[in-house]
Amino acid sequence: MTTSTSTERATSAAVEGFNALKPRVLYVGYHVNDIERALGFYVGVLGMKEQLRVPLGKGEHEVVLGFPEGKTAGVILMWNTQRSTPYVPGDAYSRFVLSVSDIDAALAHLARHGTSASLPVTDAGRFRYAMVKDPDGYLIELLQAKA
Repeated sequence: MTTSTSTERATSAAVEGFNALKPRVLYVGYHVNDIERALGFYVGVLGMKEQLRVPLGKGEHEVVLGFPEGKTAGVILMWNTQRSTPYVPGDAYSRFVLSVSDIDAALAHLARHGTSASLPVTDAGRFRYAMVKDPDGYLIELLQAKA
């Protein structure tokens, strides 16, 4: 017979609480050294389509790519026109994006479990987003589509 510890029960309740917000991975974002070369591969070879291009400031840019028939998941390629040294695997990670049905509830849930927003909720067109960090400091973007 197996018994649950109070930690296991608390972890189970935490997971169930967050899962009620319908999370799913949407995009993986990372930096590339040569955006045209990267687009040549992702668009020209893999057949992805450019969905959005955003200048983020301070030389940072991103382009969002997805498959034409895809309903979810894609790639965000980022580059910095002011960077003088190449990215190497490991230092080019940006974030991954989780879609949630209620960003405020998601942040409240995470705060109850010791994770605060590293970037507060921001409105961006038809979306609201915020950033949190995992225990190792990697960014996770929470994204909610506005009704």
